[in-house]
Amino acid sequence: MKELLDDIVDRISEAADQVGKKADEVIETQRIKNKIRGLEKDNRRNFRDLGRMIYEKYQNGEEVEEEYLPFCEAVKEREEQIRSCEIELIRVKED
Repeated sequence: MKELLDDIVDRISEAADQVGKKADEVIETQRIKNKIRGLEKDNRRNFRDLGRMIYEKYQNGEEVEEEYLPFCEAVKEREEQIRSCEIELIRVKED
């Protein structure tokens, strides 16, 4: 009888561990998705600002210059961060 109770306790403990792991996965997945959304929001803001600046220069008959490189580099950096987060998200789901 004691062995049966020990077996039941072990099974309950294993099930609780799996539920805990799944909860951790859900939390980590949501954290990564929130980070991706934040990075994408920053990209949209930079694209808007970049477009506004280019359009203002165009309206004034000016050339588009290197001063836009910081925006482009920031967008590129966030795209790399997004790709990194997406890879991390795949790893979290595989565990």
